[in-house]
Amino acid sequence: MNVLLSAYACNPAHGGEDGFGFNWTWQTARQGHRVWCITNPDGRNGIAAFLAEHGQELSPDQLQFVFVAVPAWVQFLHRWQFGVYLHYMVWQYLAWKEAARISRTVDFDYVHHATYGSLQMGSWMWRLGKPLIFGPVGGAQRAPRAFRAFIPDWFKSETMRNVVGWLLLTFDPNVRQTLRHAALVLATNSETAALARRLGARRVELFLDSGLPDSFFPPSFPQREPAPTFRLLWLGRLFPRKALLLALDALARVDQQIPFHLTIVGDGPLGPQLPAIIARHGLQDRVTWRGAVSWQEVRAAFLSHDAFLFGSLRDSFASQFLEAMATGLPIITLDHQGAHDFVPDTAGCKVPVTTPEATATALARAVEYFYHQPDARLAAGQAGYHFACTQTWARRTRRLLQLVQPLLPPPLTRPLRVPGREPAVATLAQV
Repeated sequence: MNVLLSAYACNPAHGGEDGFGFNWTWQTARQGHRVWCITNPDGRNGIAAFLAEHGQELSPDQLQFVFVAVPAWVQFLHRWQFGVYLHYMVWQYLAWKEAARISRTVDFDYVHHATYGSLQMGSWMWRLGKPLIFGPVGGAQRAPRAFRAFIPDWFKSETMRNVVGWLLLTFDPNVRQTLRHAALVLATNSETAALARRLGARRVELFLDSGLPDSFFPPSFPQREPAPTFRLLWLGRLFPRKALLLALDALARVDQQIPFHLTIVGDGPLGPQLPAIIARHGLQDRVTWRGAVSWQEVRAAFLSHDAFLFGSLRDSFASQFLEAMATGLPIITLDHQGAHDFVPDTAGCKVPVTTPEATATALARAVEYFYHQPDARLAAGQAGYHFACTQTWARRTRRLLQLVQPLLPPPLTRPLRVPGREPAVATLAQV
């Protein structure tokens, strides 16, 4: 098939949306299809480096990247938050114009809007008149107001986000048009799926935005040697909504007879305050903050701990869950949003999100339970491992194609080459 991917964020050298965009692109081509990926020039160097090493795995004309840049004045405004929204909106318009130009010579079977994964920002690609796969997208999840004490910048990060989302849904007709024209909307949590249906989406499927490379998995299920200390791991960006403060509050409630130790991996806005927060909870001897570390050290951290304690107050999902499960760690998290939908109940303890007091206490009891029940810890780790094995990028792409195939008209024979004249279009040999 001929597939057009819209991936504003697309860079194999990065995680998050950048990694998602590239993996959907690369894996779709690996399945034998011809792929055109329209993306932001920011990822050009990372893409070039990857293809220099792996490009021979595809035929020369199988994968093409089209780099669409915004005007200089839009790029300048990108340094401020409102400019981030403007940059993406202008880029989407220009990407659609480029896609329309290419579609005059290439008959695409379907269009996949992969990134950004934001329901509220919609996609311009429905205007091409081809079956549109929109997502995976999130955006409807919200942090519970009862937990605002754990998010000191609540007005900036939550209130303003909710206002901007409301404005886009209310005044931007493109959002509803995207959902109504999409052949398939992939939602990363139940909240977003419900919103998409209310706004007119014809078919909605819950679908993770994350995946793992086959190389991430150990050769077999990791066996952990018993240790005198119960080793907990928290890993992520230090944004308040990631709920590290809630995790620390929970650990302060754990039975002091239990010899636990938490390792925090990651950096971010909370970093300068973190040592004082740890001391305020009396956890100086029980918590180590390592800051940002290399990818190799991250994987080693997963393999050298006994349980993964992590639960955002607002998140579509979190790729850390898959990484933890892939290394056999049981999960201790919050039972809401993406974690509720995708972390198997058998893979750990998911505690109800009710009040801060009750939720922190429930997290503490989960830590105590897994300390006292090593067999349950092992069983949860095995359940998570088996689930993670089904979530490699290759398997996820095959699953996406299975969902897409019935939505398409009968295939036709199509030309193999695209007339290339603009330098913005790069084949494998040119990137």
